[in-house]
This record gives sequence, structure tokens and C-alpha cells, in this order.
Amino acid sequence: MKTVYFKSGEAEWKYELDDEEHDSIIRGILEDGTDFEEMLDESLEILRDISAMDEDELDEDDQIDQTISVSFIWHYFNNLPADKGRIEGDVVLVEDEDGTSVTVLAAKDVIEE
Repeated sequence: MKTVYFKSGEAEWKYELDDEEHDSIIRGILEDGTDFEEMLDESLEILRDISAMDEDELDEDDQIDQTISVSFIWHYFNNLPADKGRIEGDVVLVEDEDGTSVTVLAAKDVIEE
């Protein structure tokens, strides 16, 4: 199970993705030769946008975008070189107060079981 947590202001959100679905998504991303830096920016933007929506506002396309974004973010930070900020395991994203940046943390460092 892969988990990404997102916090923006008062909103807190948790998304879990099973390993098989995650592997399938990442395989497709790698086969497409996706620009990782560009996709990271897009994925963070998607999560910011979706976190501001009510559950009943999410349509199927939003849910698909959310799933792909979560999978990519988990993969991205778990595969960085150690000296570039690799995270091992689940990821926490905390949006700053003005919404211009996101702090990335290892869940094991900030969330108790």
C-alpha cells in the first residue's frame, strides 16, 4: 500500500493506493518517457486543486488525475538519489499558507501509527 498525505490550511487528506495499481501506473509513465520535473509540478497542482473541492464535486476524470498524481508523487520521492531528498515510504505534502509551495516530508517522521 502506498500512501500520500496532503495538508492545506485546515484541510487534511489521505490517499491510499494498492501496490498493483501503483506499479501499473508507474509502468505506463515510464513507458511514455514523461518529463519527471514537469509531471511533478502538474501532480502537485492537481492535488492542490482537488483538495479544495468537495467530495461531491469530484468527477471520474478528477479521480483518475488524483490517482495518477498520488502514484507519481510517491514514486518520484521514493526514487530520488539519497543526497537529493529521497523519502523511504509514505509521503506527506504540506502546502504553505499562501499556497505557493509545498513541503515534502517522510510520513514516518511526522505521523504516528
